[in-house]
Amino acid sequence: MIAYTQRYFGTEPWEKDWPPFGEQTHSDDLAAFIQGLNSGPVHLVAWSYAGQIAFDAALRHPELVRSAFIFEPAVPSFITDAADLKRLADDGAAFGAPAKALQAGDSAEAARQLIDVVGGRTGFFDAQPAAVRAIQLDSARTMPLLFASKPTPMITCAQLGQIKPPIAVVRGADTRPTFEVVAEGAARCRPSSARIVVQKANHMWPGEQPSAFSEAVATFVSGQYR
Repeated sequence: MIAYTQRYFGTEPWEKDWPPFGEQTHSDDLAAFIQGLNSGPVHLVAWSYAGQIAFDAALRHPELVRSAFIFEPAVPSFITDAADLKRLADDGAAFGAPAKALQAGDSAEAARQLIDVVGGRTGFFDAQPAAVRAIQLDSARTMPLLFASKPTPMITCAQLGQIKPPIAVVRGADTRPTFEVVAEGAARCRPSSARIVVQKANHMWPGEQPSAFSEAVATFVSGQYR
């Protein structure tokens, strides 16, 4: 297993000549990273924001991807149903607290508030292990970029259906409407995908229960969900 830090995240200095923050840049980086491994196609595992990146990499570079396990993708570019769009808009009000912190120039507080929102309760951030909080705060400086960026590439429902590698679209049974809508929409756009609903789990399930998450990934990779 190889985990890498995406451009702009972590603590490394930013370069002036970097391409802009966003899914397109991170998708291009992912493809280049896999190619640089020179070890054949890989099983991709993505969570939240990275879901759109994995979708795009699998769509544009199917030769690099053996399969993709995507937990609660967060970018709704392929959602067109009116009822789904209304649910997204209604749930969007919950993200007002991190947006307000950003407007005040406090990226660290915005990150704390965002983790509370996606974790489903006040105090979720503070209840996490110190090492996890440190990783999140190390990347807090990306918050203004994340909230200001437009979702590109704008993957459509039809394009999702064209992805060749096997995909699992996974969500928690207790997740926010935002993530439920996007995950279920992705599964509908790609009927051949494995659709997995994890009981008693929300958007932070991979971090809260890493062993269960790893087991689910391993089961999918072994072919039981294909």
